[in-house]
Amino acid sequence: MKRNALASCTGAALALLGAPVAMAASSEPAEAPPTSVDAQEVVRELEMLRMAEVAPLTPGDALGEDHMGKRVRWAGGVYAIDGRCLTILFAHSGDHGEPRWTPEPTYQSFVACGPGVYDPDLVDAHTNVTIIGEITGKQYIGMGGGGSDGPTIRIEKLFRWSDCLAGDDSPVCKQGFLTAEPAADD
Repeated sequence: MKRNALASCTGAALALLGAPVAMAASSEPAEAPPTSVDAQEVVRELEMLRMAEVAPLTPGDALGEDHMGKRVRWAGGVYAIDGRCLTILFAHSGDHGEPRWTPEPTYQSFVACGPGVYDPDLVDAHTNVTIIGEITGKQYIGMGGGGSDGPTIRIEKLFRWSDCLAGDDSPVCKQGFLTAEPAADD
């Protein structure tokens, strides 16, 4: 059974960091926190996300030539995958880089390309991710019957947010930084 990423696995890790955690009321029983080794790793990785030195830009801000080469940390949901590139719907992010979905959409998207491909069991449409990377250009992003120019970034680090219940240690519940595998055409 799966739930919202921030209300499950991430909530325990953010609480360990002393961050306020707002969870929706639920009729489900309380979940066991992750094991201390898992929690320590998640806390370390969340701290890396929080401390990343990045420019305070949104994809809408990043289209100008003067922003090429700047390092950003953007969160969102994967919309589509094309080989090594992910089209991502941008979401504002919290202090630790977690996507913050609000009733008002951002209407922004970006394309993030990496050195290889990610495990399709871990990164597919609707997966919540945070990416740290460098702005490399812009391209037309078409989706939902429309489209517009959006920035492209080179992926330095990709963090996957899990939507599994806390304590679920099945492989598809991995939360944390992922490593790209070589693409079939390599």
